Amino acid sequence: MNIKTKVTLTVTSYTNEETIRLSYLADRYVKGVNQYFRYIEDSNEGMGQTVTLLKVGPEEIRIIRHGDIESEQTFAVGELRPGFYQTKQGTLQLETRTSHVSVHLEEGIGTVEWTYEMQLAGEPVGSYRLNVEIGEA
Repeated sequence: MNIKTKVTLTVTSYTNEETIRLSYLADRYVKGVNQYFRYIEDSNEGMGQTVTLLKVGPEEIRIIRHGDIESEQTFAVGELRPGFYQTKQGTLQLETRTSHVSVHLEEGIGTVEWTYEMQLAGEPVGSYRLNVEIGEA
């Protein structure tokens, strides 16, 4: 059964240069072994009208964006995964190599964290760590 519940997401992105923390109200769905969190990123974050889907599974994490920004990134430990980031100006092909994933969720509440390096056209562009805190709405 696909029951929708409301949760809060606090997404913190860490790079060598900066830390960005944003909060969202999200819909949570469960389908099989995967949990899905769907939320809207506002235009004041530079995302235009963009709906984001965070898929958390036992083997991988995936972020899919639709709207003014279209993108897809997949994160699986030890693997180099293709992705893309598309704007009105064009599409960038990228790859992510994930070194760490930690999922601690009980009934959809808890934390998801992963660390990865991103490449653009085969060249490294940076190292990132994302932490998603999920709470009751």
